[in-house]
Amino acid sequence: MVRNKKELEIALTDVPSFRTPIKKLEQYMCDSSIASELLWNAYIHGDIKGKTVADLGCGTGILSYGTLLLGAKNVLCIDIDPTALYIAKKFLDGVPSVSSNIHYICCDVRKLFLRSIDTIVMNPPFGVYSWGMDLEFLEKAFEISPSNIYSIHKYNPNSHKLITKLAYRKGYTVRIIHTGSMLIHATYEDHVKRIHRFKVSIYKFTK
Repeated sequence: MVRNKKELEIALTDVPSFRTPIKKLEQYMCDSSIASELLWNAYIHGDIKGKTVADLGCGTGILSYGTLLLGAKNVLCIDIDPTALYIAKKFLDGVPSVSSNIHYICCDVRKLFLRSIDTIVMNPPFGVYSWGMDLEFLEKAFEISPSNIYSIHKYNPNSHKLITKLAYRKGYTVRIIHTGSMLIHATYEDHVKRIHRFKVSIYKFTK
């Protein structure tokens, strides 16, 4: 367990990065500051401790790791990329205090069938290289029907309208709980800057 958000943010920096990021999957390391913001909000509202949590598109496991540090009962770490999932498993298996509570599923999130999930956390693709993928992840999250969903999306007023409309149609209320800058290091060959900063919003959906 960690005692505060700062401790959580520091702990999340231990999570390993992708070995060879896949561009079409929009793989990049989630900023530990943004990840801790999402996780701490979920924690203080009672949506992590003692809960069964699913991390859709978990990558190398930064959100999954955070939920375990905050006392999740069970965590489902789900990703289409077996290499990313292997990295997550290797890291999390080395944390004996949490590794027994985590389960790994390698599959396309869009083809996933899950029930009895309390909370979903996710940092879905933003749809830069695969347009609309962020909404497809949301569609699946709503279909799984947890009580709460926490999700990171690139800040865009037009996207916000689409996200809000989709949430209401699926029977969820929607609220932006944080807007700030996400920092990622140059990941792909077309990244000309060493560090990229862009605006993101963390959404909370409640049924």
